[in-house]
Amino acid sequence: MNYLFICFLVALSEVARAQAVTDPTVDLRLNNLNNPSTGPLIFKVDARYEGQHGSPYFLPGWSNGQVSLRDGRQYKDVPLKFDAYRQALLLLRPKSGNDSIIIDRQTVNRFLLTTPNGQPYLFSRYPSAKVTDDDVKDGYFLILYEGKTALLKRIAKTFKPADYKGGYSADIRYDSYGDAFSYYLLKPDQTLTKIKLSKKAFLDAMSDKESGLKAFIDQQKLSFKSEEDAITLVKQYDSL
Repeated sequence: MNYLFICFLVALSEVARAQAVTDPTVDLRLNNLNNPSTGPLIFKVDARYEGQHGSPYFLPGWSNGQVSLRDGRQYKDVPLKFDAYRQALLLLRPKSGNDSIIIDRQTVNRFLLTTPNGQPYLFSRYPSAKVTDDDVKDGYFLILYEGKTALLKRIAKTFKPADYKGGYSADIRYDSYGDAFSYYLLKPDQTLTKIKLSKKAFLDAMSDKESGLKAFIDQQKLSFKSEEDAITLVKQYDSL
């Protein structure tokens, strides 16, 4: 009886051993672990990557906004986000599962973003502006001042990918977005001129009233270290 039982156990172990050897799943797993050329199941993760620094968006979250389209339609109290890197205006649709859409830039006239603390930012497009750079002409501008003349700020972003692989890398382990601001003066004749925040640049751009503006700059002690000084001067230019 004991002899028969021992024979049974031996036969059972042989069957199990045969199944283990011929089981393709087991073979594949063992081969993959022992021979990387067959495509290992264990992958090495490069932990040096540090993610993304900065953001492509002008403001970090969704803002309560208004949109004015070129055909006259207007939308108020809608959630908006401005992608400054792609120059794209996004609209959130809460009733459609919180998906978002990009509003066709060619249809937009102006849009307004309002921060939670009540700070408004009014953007506009100027497709009829006289400027040689088509990308600038087709983009959005933040309005700093608007009268007969307008002082505009182009809000853009740059993107720099991570660079840490290879022998000649810069060892930068993160993707990054950076600010790329520039200023423009829009004259009544629709001439759009890029301008620096400096006394000389503004006097050159408004040379038709240079003498009166020079005295005003000295009187007001404008240093052009802030946008407020530039706004003050353009307002004076319009008043002359």
